[in-house]
Amino acid sequence: MQIIEQYLQPKGKDTNSCEDGYTVTDDFIAVVDGATNKSGMKYKDENPGRVAMRLAIETIERLSPSCSALEAFNEINDTLHDFYQKEGILKTVTETPSNRCTASCVIYSNFHRQLWFLGDCTAMIDGNLIQFQKELDSVLANLRSLMINVELSQGATVNQLLDDDVARKYIVPLLNRQAFLQNSSYECEYTYYVLDGIYPIEQKHIQVVPVPSTTKEIVLSSDGYPQLFPTLNESEEYLQHILEVDPLCYSHFKSTKGMIRENSSYDDRAYIRFKL
Repeated sequence: MQIIEQYLQPKGKDTNSCEDGYTVTDDFIAVVDGATNKSGMKYKDENPGRVAMRLAIETIERLSPSCSALEAFNEINDTLHDFYQKEGILKTVTETPSNRCTASCVIYSNFHRQLWFLGDCTAMIDGNLIQFQKELDSVLANLRSLMINVELSQGATVNQLLDDDVARKYIVPLLNRQAFLQNSSYECEYTYYVLDGIYPIEQKHIQVVPVPSTTKEIVLSSDGYPQLFPTLNESEEYLQHILEVDPLCYSHFKSTKGMIRENSSYDDRAYIRFKL
């Protein structure tokens, strides 16, 4: 495996608050996307999503080369579970899922020549996009778009909403409530599966994509790009286009969050491109 290009950029100025990350070992290349903090909870000045990202990467870097996707994700889950026990918060995060250290992840296994997905990270194999988005994101992004349009119709300006995204504030309670469907035994169209250290991951929750023997290049990314392209420059150019024409991320690209003034984007982003 040879790295062609890699990039990590927090949405704000504080690099220590970035909830995305990536790692490269002799056997694995992975991107981890820690969930955006919605509850306001912090663990020793770290957002839960950053804790999840950091612990996931530490675990991936010590995985056995031949481990399976199920073994890998459950080792990460066990690391998060151990963190809760050490901090004395296992009961609290079990009962209040919005406080959990949560992350999505995509891993390339060189031994198995497979991509492993849990959550909404994205990838490309020789330019072919692979992503698994959850239905809930679309529902709440559309609801936020509705509320922004309501505000604009009543005289609010885009600049005012960049300073105070009242539509985001409207859906935050719903984002916290949706966490009850996170890794839930209650299965419905809105149930979704991520790394959060509470319940064991099951094989049916993991997306395993074989990498063809003819593959030349692979791209792994967090969901910080509105659209993923085969190169970093293309992905960044399209992101900047969206941020220019739709900084609130409610029309051209609908998201559960938009730009905050002085930030570089609506979300952290991680990108890594490599060849086999």
